[in-house]
Amino acid sequence: MANEPYPYLVHTNRELEMMLAGSKPFAVFAHERVDGFEKSDALANQDFATYVANGKVSEHIRSFTRHLPDGSSLDIDYYFYSRRGEEWRVEAFLLLLDLMGRGAWCSQLEWLEGKLLGYTDEQNLYHLSRTYPKDRWVAETFGKQASSKPIELT
Repeated sequence: MANEPYPYLVHTNRELEMMLAGSKPFAVFAHERVDGFEKSDALANQDFATYVANGKVSEHIRSFTRHLPDGSSLDIDYYFYSRRGEEWRVEAFLLLLDLMGRGAWCSQLEWLEGKLLGYTDEQNLYHLSRTYPKDRWVAETFGKQASSKPIELT
């Protein structure tokens, strides 16, 4: 299962297209400020600026410094894009980033991340069953979902 393609289209590098089509409420990009890695690289060369300027999409930027175990640090700019009315997802995602920075990450938080980014429960559970194959919560939840209805393929 781990090497099989997903039975639905993942959002990666299609975020803007999906947001404009109304099928994705929110997108997040991390831009590590290192030589040779530009903001456009982090955004997969998607032109959010045009849609921010015309008000179809809002942009929120937060910058953090991550202190690494070797004593060095890394500056990261997070670019959050949301459709109108979905701006609340920025603060919710920032809470997830805070938890992740504290080493608190689990299948339930990854499920919440997927929900914030616009994945369906079925898509999330499929992903989690691959990422956390031995996780009891995923197995119990995925088992219930799998028996109740098929995975949405959009």
